[in-house]
Amino acid sequence: MNNKFLTGLATALMTTVGTTTLIGVSLQSSQASNTRDQVDQIGVGTLVGQEISDFQRPNVVSFGPIQPDSTSETASKQIATLYVHPWQSQLAVTLRIRQIPVLTFLGSKAELAALQEQGNDIDPTKIESKAIDRAKAFAKRLNELDNDNTFKAENLSVTLNPDKTHSIKLNSEELIKLDKGVILSDTTRNKAIDALQATNRLRRLMGNAPPLTAIVNPNQPRNNESGLASVRPVTSRRKGMASWYGPGFHGRLTANGERYNQNGLTAAHKTLPFGTQVRVTNLRNGRSVIVRINDRGPFVGGRVIDLSKGAASVIGLVSSGVAPVQLEILGR
Repeated sequence: MNNKFLTGLATALMTTVGTTTLIGVSLQSSQASNTRDQVDQIGVGTLVGQEISDFQRPNVVSFGPIQPDSTSETASKQIATLYVHPWQSQLAVTLRIRQIPVLTFLGSKAELAALQEQGNDIDPTKIESKAIDRAKAFAKRLNELDNDNTFKAENLSVTLNPDKTHSIKLNSEELIKLDKGVILSDTTRNKAIDALQATNRLRRLMGNAPPLTAIVNPNQPRNNESGLASVRPVTSRRKGMASWYGPGFHGRLTANGERYNQNGLTAAHKTLPFGTQVRVTNLRNGRSVIVRINDRGPFVGGRVIDLSKGAASVIGLVSSGVAPVQLEILGR
């Protein structure tokens, strides 16, 4: 990418069928550590988190959504916003609900190249991109639902499709199919866990509905009356106090050799094998998050797990620092 493009910043306001969808564009060439410092300073957070070492985090600074124009009566009420950015040398669009990253739509290298050619006047509306179109359609539908008085977040569910993909649904309506072009913004690289995590994030952010613990499997044999496929069986449960750790460790090596990403969904545990998935539920508010063990700790007495800042944010633990939790060990 040429220097002119790397320093180019622009924003675009996309309007479809009378509903405005906000697109913020930001491209930066700084190193990842400097980028994260800048993002933390402006309080925006991560667009695309890193859960595994071979998933490269984009060098992206988000400058937030642009303000709606004065003619739009609904833009200021929107909860879904979109951010166009480069990711692994390809175009990507991250959808946020109330400024929390939920899903990232993956485009192509050619689409990113087309955006590069625009120089300083970057306008995503001037390129053809399936990723942008899908993200716009999904954001538009979510904003419509948020303004629908009959909408209930507890009616959001996730199902397993015959082709092994997953779909997030509202009752029988498919809202989005999680195929190879759509990933959880802080992916765990486990399709089932990612699908459940994304659905639960939508349920919470769009109506504070309780989290799901299973995926609907319509293809289950008839002798299974529940029709539910658990992401992973719970092997054991424990209760205790959880804490979180972040800025002072961000970018350092964890005990399993990864670079610690404070905005990912990971945790430190004294004995669980690396890679173990654990559902952590804050017993004060009922919020839960699935994390992956990639570090050792906590080394303060009376605590059973040390969460990343990203995981702590999901379950409302950041401000309190510690909280009683239930751990459900899901295996690896």
